[in-house]
Amino acid sequence: MKDSRAREIVETLREAGHRAYFVGGCVRDLVMGVEPADYDIATSARPEQVRAIFPRTQSIGARFGVVLVIFKGGLYEVATFRSDAAYVDGRRPTAVTFTGPEDDVRRRDFTINGLLYDPVENEFIDYVNGRADIERRIVRAIGDPAARFQEDKLRILRAVRFGARPGYRIAPDTWDAVRRMAPQIHRVSRERIRDELVRLLSEGRAKRGVHLLAESGLLSEILPEVAWDPHLDACLGLMAPEPKADFAFAVLLHECPAAAARGAAERLRLSRRQIDHVESLVRTRPALDQVRRMPVSALKRLLRRHRFEDHLELHRIHTAAAGLPGSAYTFIEERRAAWSAEDLSPEPLISGADLITLGLEPGPSFARILTTLEDEQLEGRLSTRAGALAFVRDRFL
Repeated sequence: MKDSRAREIVETLREAGHRAYFVGGCVRDLVMGVEPADYDIATSARPEQVRAIFPRTQSIGARFGVVLVIFKGGLYEVATFRSDAAYVDGRRPTAVTFTGPEDDVRRRDFTINGLLYDPVENEFIDYVNGRADIERRIVRAIGDPAARFQEDKLRILRAVRFGARPGYRIAPDTWDAVRRMAPQIHRVSRERIRDELVRLLSEGRAKRGVHLLAESGLLSEILPEVAWDPHLDACLGLMAPEPKADFAFAVLLHECPAAAARGAAERLRLSRRQIDHVESLVRTRPALDQVRRMPVSALKRLLRRHRFEDHLELHRIHTAAAGLPGSAYTFIEERRAAWSAEDLSPEPLISGADLITLGLEPGPSFARILTTLEDEQLEGRLSTRAGALAFVRDRFL
């Protein structure tokens, strides 16, 4: 492990007389030989004892025994061993009881996330056969799957995300619970659903993940606009690993009407900029099939769109998945190489103030006139201020 600070936190808790271990996904990653992105720590120390030991902390969930320890520039969640009372909101327990490590493990979601690791003794502690399931690549709920999902409905979706990992499969009883309880995913906030979908789509497992979403019934619950079919499957398989979230959603939604794609992005609470980009990608995609027949002015406007690389990549993915001949990809790349940024977005030859000087009344027609002038400029038919003024006199006065 590269993060010695996490080990120091465990050692410090031990020196103060408390039990402490790494827990959860970081232990799963260590078993798999993967360096964890972060480390969570479980301990017998109560929240107030953790705060007394470490000078810099934040109580991010002290009611549930969770304290954020700020240690040597790193952030670490330190949670007291606990068992949970009944869940009434499909996410949080009504109360917790501070207990021991085994009870703490048995309240968690999946066996692969239920291991403890002692970094001091270099020892794994496994109450739920999680290590065997990691080795066999099985996603299995701890205890009764329906009970675990009832506690936190997001676990229904998390089962699919973990099951989409290469070589993994979901245990039959866990899969049955996922399919049976899929309609209950609406009890989860849209923001939490969005975050889980983003991880599924952007961690290199989109093809397998969306297939499982469709088979489980979750896809029709979360994104009724999307129907899984061989074309979508092929598109997701062609998507590069770790795409930006809005691009991944556009690939998923690119066969929908643009308004429907925007509605789906809004429902999942993407940011305004992400929503606009998803809609732009979906709305513009069919136009790329026509680039050879576009006027030069329209093509230049297309090429100067924000994040045009995404438009081109979506076109490549769609046409390759559909097996369509005559992709415009090469044509567009040639035009982009031939035209400079100034060619695509030249400085306007005249302004609205010039139109007023010419005697035109300000109003909605100004935008149409200036757009027409830009068309002529982009086409190469106008290149000087004098020529632009003469054009307006001839055409609009």
